[in-house]
Amino acid sequence: MKKAVSPVIATLLLILIAVAAAVLVYVWVTGYATSITTAGTPELRERIKVEAVSYNDTSNTLTIYVRNVGDVSVTIDSIYVMYAENSTIVTMTTTSVPIDVNDVESMDVSVSLATDTTYVVKVVTTNGVEAASTFTV
Repeated sequence: MKKAVSPVIATLLLILIAVAAAVLVYVWVTGYATSITTAGTPELRERIKVEAVSYNDTSNTLTIYVRNVGDVSVTIDSIYVMYAENSTIVTMTTTSVPIDVNDVESMDVSVSLATDTTYVVKVVTTNGVEAASTFTV
């Protein structure tokens, strides 16, 4: 008569196989999560900030200074100037201004703005990342 594997050894083998499978799954998941976080999509790695806004009422020129504070270069696609009180768009300008990481670029928008009025300027990249700033003329 042949002897079978004892129940204790069979249980230990099953536990060992389960632990090995769990370790393999853990290593795969953490490696996958790290690669997603590191690579990321451009939308997640792009970050911009409106540093300053100045308006020249003589030339009707609004100058917007935008800093790229993200991990990748960005391209500014559009600029919106809106009334702060109701978000009505005063003007929308399309542009194509590239900004390298940590650089600041200025953009001029020709627009006639009323004095003693609060506005919001919103800058949008080609990937849809936005930054806004409120200012009063």
